[in-house]
Amino acid sequence: MVASAYHPLVELGKLGNPKSRKTKPDGFQMSEVESEILTLEEVAAYLKSGKRTVYRLAQKGEIPAFKLGGTWRFRRSELDRWIAESINKKKPEAE
Repeated sequence: MVASAYHPLVELGKLGNPKSRKTKPDGFQMSEVESEILTLEEVAAYLKSGKRTVYRLAQKGEIPAFKLGGTWRFRRSELDRWIAESINKKKPEAE
């Protein structure tokens, strides 16, 4: 019965372009579907920020995030959009 518990993961691994999959050090291939969702630690590394800062921003709703099982998760595409919007807000308008 244990093998059937992993069946959805096997099917998820078949999604996407095989050439776009990333291989982890343990040999496990991660599809783009899986790499699109980031953990708090991964976001902190991606933004070159502290985990506490990312956690605080998520709690305040200042960064796009959602909770899954009590832990914060982040969609990479939403983070990229949030970064672009933050940069555009800081640029002075051309006169």
